[in-house]
Amino acid sequence: MAYQYIIMTTEGRVLTISLNRPPTNPLNSEFGLELFKAFSEAEQMDNITVVVITSALEKVFIAGGDIKEMAAKDAADAEIFSKLLQGANNIINRMKKVVIAAINGHALGGGCELAMACDYRLMTSGKALIGLPEAGLGIIPGAGGTQRLPRLVGLSKALDILLRGKTMSPQEALAIGLVDQLIEPENFKEEVMKFATDLASAAGKALGNIKAAVYEGIDLPMEQALAVERKYVTDNGKTYDAREGLTAFVEKRKPLFLNK
Repeated sequence: MAYQYIIMTTEGRVLTISLNRPPTNPLNSEFGLELFKAFSEAEQMDNITVVVITSALEKVFIAGGDIKEMAAKDAADAEIFSKLLQGANNIINRMKKVVIAAINGHALGGGCELAMACDYRLMTSGKALIGLPEAGLGIIPGAGGTQRLPRLVGLSKALDILLRGKTMSPQEALAIGLVDQLIEPENFKEEVMKFATDLASAAGKALGNIKAAVYEGIDLPMEQALAVERKYVTDNGKTYDAREGLTAFVEKRKPLFLNK
């Protein structure tokens, strides 16, 4: 599928989705629809184990929403836009692939929300900012920020960030668990790809089933959550990779996983 604002490339079992709407990747309805379509396409790629979401622009991941478009929206339009971005980010959660946000610059508003939907957040060290400044504009996060941030950093820290419209340095974000790892800018692309490639060499079906079990079970009572786990244990046991991993262990050799 052809995109105006997105570049998709593959290297082995790693798919990179590069965001490219200069100068700052502002999110508008058209861009949001492309994200929804690109994530849906990635979800269906059976040969892909790891998805990296990054920016094609220097020093910015996504600097927030397209303020001019947002200012022209009425309440009904704002709800439609919120639902579109929430839907795109929800695809990231449900796809049975490991998704990495490679945050190579400012990640504000919708950029921070997209990153929070990913399984890993790797960020460049330096002067980039990350956070949810919406309250300072008299609006609220609408792409999952009010729900995902408390789950990542805890209620009190999340409320402080949300209510004060706070943005943080990479070091501050790392300290509270908003990002998982900081990487020097000069090594960023190489280190992200090494991280992604290492993950992609594992049993892709097992990774996908682990992720699915976690997301489906996390908000359920324990007995129901354990039933979800059993379902994925059964599903995963039918895969080639499960048989290969166990056989390789018995035969004292390195497994050759085929993501099937």
